[in-house]
Amino acid sequence: MSVRRGALALLATVALAALAVACTGDEPPSAPTSTPTATVEATRTAAPPATATPAPTPAPPLVVAFIGDLMFDREVELAMETEGPAYTFERVRPLFAGTDLVVGNLEGTLSSGGTPLDKVYQFQTAPDLGVAALVEGGVDVVSLSNNHATDYGIAGLEETLVALGDLEYYGAGLTEDLARAARHVQPDGQPRTLSFLGYSDIGETIFALGAQGGVSRADVETIAEDVSREREQFPGNVIVVSLHFGTEYRHEPTDRQRELARAAIDAGADLVVGHHPHALQPVEAYRDGLILYSLGNFVFDLDAEDLEVLGPGPFQSVVAVVTFEEGERPALELRPAWIDVWENRPRPATEEEAAAILDLLAPRSQTPAAPD
Repeated sequence: MSVRRGALALLATVALAALAVACTGDEPPSAPTSTPTATVEATRTAAPPATATPAPTPAPPLVVAFIGDLMFDREVELAMETEGPAYTFERVRPLFAGTDLVVGNLEGTLSSGGTPLDKVYQFQTAPDLGVAALVEGGVDVVSLSNNHATDYGIAGLEETLVALGDLEYYGAGLTEDLARAARHVQPDGQPRTLSFLGYSDIGETIFALGAQGGVSRADVETIAEDVSREREQFPGNVIVVSLHFGTEYRHEPTDRQRELARAAIDAGADLVVGHHPHALQPVEAYRDGLILYSLGNFVFDLDAEDLEVLGPGPFQSVVAVVTFEEGERPALELRPAWIDVWENRPRPATEEEAAAILDLLAPRSQTPAAPD
């Protein structure tokens, strides 16, 4: 179970940029005022004053940090072997300050066996090293609903699930039911619980089907069914849906992304978090929920040639800090980061880098028109 993080003094030295995307609903009715007790003429005595019922104490805000793709193979793994697993997240730990949980998208397996799928890229990291990087980096929950969770077959997926141990995961499993099942996480010191659901719309993976394990496949009907059931069974939970979708290196969401993400909100999700494009995409306030179409990369080995060929997109990153309060749309604070080309790890963005990142993530509002 995660440990609630206190604010770090070091955070004051980090340049953070905040972006409010919170829209509240109607103001709650004011508490009724007490009415003076009338004097009863028959006895000339006053009735005892009414005892006001104390208002219920609202639950404290639930604050969760979401980060992009985490790929621990290749040069990242080599750096961890040389410098230690804490190296990967060392420079960005201050960006997690004040949060109850940190949630990322784990690209690849934590395994040493399995048979690689026939595809261009397969990611595999030594289990002990990968888990240590997550734990020492402060990551509590990972989505496995992506096109790399089965890079080394079901055997590689199973080894990953075992390696994760006490770390929470969702979006993949050894049967379809397990892959689609919500993961319930209650942060330490918090009365509220989060329900995590994850789905992938990208091929080059093994999709779970019946008794066959794999990754949960994204489609409108499946997402709507699972989210609706979760909302009905656990009405007080915060529902977060991770979607692996979109086009690589594109900064604008596709129509398919919008369709899947909005279907999740329509069914009762509070937040949709997107991955796969390896580039940042805008935020959308939709109905009572929030959609983060793509959080880009967070840990990925990128070099000077990548910067020259692909431009800054794959290097631009962010810690999306989402605050959930009862009766309100999730509120968002963006803490820009950058993947250092020489160190193969993220760091806080400079002022100039942050400005470009925040511009890409500028919020959009999409609320369906009221029926005639």
